[in-house]
Amino acid sequence: MFQFIASQDVDEQAARLRGWHQTYAQMSPGRFTGTYTEVRFDDVHLFVEYTSKGLFQSGELSDAVVALGVPLQLSGSGVFCGAITNNTTVHHFSGDGGFEFYSPADLVMGGVVISRDQVLSALSDDEAASLETSLDRPHLSVAQASKIAVMREFLRGFFEMLESAPRLMDNAPLQRSLRDSVVSNVTELLVDDAHPEGELISLSKRWQIVARARDFILSRPESPTSILDVCKAIGVSRRTLQYCFQDVLNLNPIAFLRMVRLNGVRRMLRTCASVSEAATYWGFWHFGHFSRDYKQLFGELPSETYRRFNGKG
Repeated sequence: MFQFIASQDVDEQAARLRGWHQTYAQMSPGRFTGTYTEVRFDDVHLFVEYTSKGLFQSGELSDAVVALGVPLQLSGSGVFCGAITNNTTVHHFSGDGGFEFYSPADLVMGGVVISRDQVLSALSDDEAASLETSLDRPHLSVAQASKIAVMREFLRGFFEMLESAPRLMDNAPLQRSLRDSVVSNVTELLVDDAHPEGELISLSKRWQIVARARDFILSRPESPTSILDVCKAIGVSRRTLQYCFQDVLNLNPIAFLRMVRLNGVRRMLRTCASVSEAATYWGFWHFGHFSRDYKQLFGELPSETYRRFNGKG
């Protein structure tokens, strides 16, 4: 389900945020304006919210979900659950006791809400155990700038795609691809970058892990595959997979998977109805970055390939 709200009243906007038990108090002078765009399907909820004035926010979500927010636009700083927010912080909205947030003016917050069980099932046993406590309370965490940038790119790209081609979300395979992308991005933000177990893996074992991952990915030439799919299929954590690919190929598994997915798009352009259908089927949600990566790999834009394959150019 898609919803867009434009409001000039803080109470009206807060009341429309279903499931958040949210209250807003305006803290800076002037007329308030705000917008809220969201998409919900199955156990996934994506949103982008703009608020023009400084607010004191409070709310509470079910402890059955994991709700994360990253600022897409942040001028100045705010205070979330007693800690200072900035462009490298991740807001953990869910957990016992509810959250309090002094948000600055002209804030654009992007976020993801997904079931806690879905997130934990994507992690290794050790990762899940280490995260259990942190998932129990609202708080701020600091993430690598590159990981924050990936989440921002994903959210911006998805909502741009939705605006230009809303009917794509009626496609069940695309919803599955989107869910996998959400889980992957959430787990990347939650799990730190330490790779202690990788140091204990022999060189021959690393080669085997890379080979098994590669074979699994290439065995599904007509199906979009996520890092989560790979890890589950070969029985390793994402951190181990990352370590082995980097050590053996000097390439991270996400980059390898991107190459495979770009080739999947190229094949699909022979039979699909549009470039956007092929791109989103293979998990590309930011069309501008997708076109850039496609041209870098194949030497032409995807629209040029599409026209050539279909006798239109």
